[in-house]
Order: sequence, then C-alpha cells, then structure tokens
Amino acid sequence: MKHALLAALVLLSACATAPPGAAPVAASQAAPSDAAHSRALRLLNAAGDAEAPTQEEVVRVLGAPDIARRDGAGAALTYRLESCALLLLFSADQRNAMRLTEAHASARQGQASPSLEQCAAEATARRS
Repeated sequence: MKHALLAALVLLSACATAPPGAAPVAASQAAPSDAAHSRALRLLNAAGDAEAPTQEEVVRVLGAPDIARRDGAGAALTYRLESCALLLLFSADQRNAMRLTEAHASARQGQASPSLEQCAAEATARRS
C-alpha cells in the first residue's frame, strides 16, 4: 500500500503544470553558503531513515515548494529549479509526522541528469 501511494504521488507530480500566468523561477546568481548547501544535502540524504527530516524541516531549509500535494498518509513536494526538479516524498510516521522517505533529482529542459548534491546546491542558491 505504501509503495502504491508513493508511486501515485510520483505520477501526480510528473503531470503537474505551473499555474496560468506563473513566471518561470530563475536560479539566484549568488552561490549558496557551504553551510546551507551542506545542511540541505544532509536532509535529502537522510530520506528513508528512522529519524528522517519532517516536511516542516525540509520547507524551513529549502523554502516553499513550487508544487505541494497531499494524499492520505503521504505527501509530495516539487521544487522546480533552473536545471533540475527536486521531487520529495513524505509518509506519516507513528506520531503522524510527515517524514521524508524519498528524494529524487531529475533534469529539466533537456539537460544532463543532475546529482542530488547538484540539485540541493541549486535549491539553496534559490533560497539565498
């Protein structure tokens, strides 16, 4: 059941489009600080761990997502960045806190597939 929910969230986020009249999001020209980039990467790499970050912690570090979906005991956040898209999947834990279960970086606009580290750096740059 859990895998079916996560698969459905992935498919839903792939079909999402920007709202009418929304301007494309440009990456910041300033490089993110090493501390911010490192913190974001640690959060993303902790996906699936028993003490994975909560949805609130992720939003605090990366900022508001471009797309947020909630379905039953799961949620998905999508960050549309200049060269990559970051899809984050969450599931409710025993205390009903939404914890990061999966983090996926994918290419945008025909570019090469980025690593999770590259996408985390771009996300923190946008936040700066």
